[in-house]
Amino acid sequence: MDLVRELMAIARTLGDPTRIRVMAALRNGELCVCELVDALDISQSSLSSHLQICREVGVVTTRKESRWIYYSLSARYEPLIETIFSELQTLGRDEQLRRDARRLKKRLQMRVGDRCVIGFGQLRRERELADAID
Repeated sequence: MDLVRELMAIARTLGDPTRIRVMAALRNGELCVCELVDALDISQSSLSSHLQICREVGVVTTRKESRWIYYSLSARYEPLIETIFSELQTLGRDEQLRRDARRLKKRLQMRVGDRCVIGFGQLRRERELADAID
């Protein structure tokens, strides 16, 4: 891919707030779809659309393990994504990214043997249960 097309592909990936949130989450390492859905608090269908664009560009890679599909930043683009996020320190002050990071941290604590074992919506079910008790 020539330089201009490659830059346009990266710009397309980062040209949407949800995809920026996905990239920010994947900076923490490999995540399954369930974890991303819960961390970003978006629907699985919406996430899939965004992940498809990221896959087409080559920014993310996938790995299937049993019934789980794990996503990670591709080796080719991980350094660039890291550089972009590192240079833009103000992103760390973004409230949406901070909420995502808190949810992701909580969701990752549900792993067993460093793997996802719970399906979609676990954090939402916990919130609903807590609200019902209050």
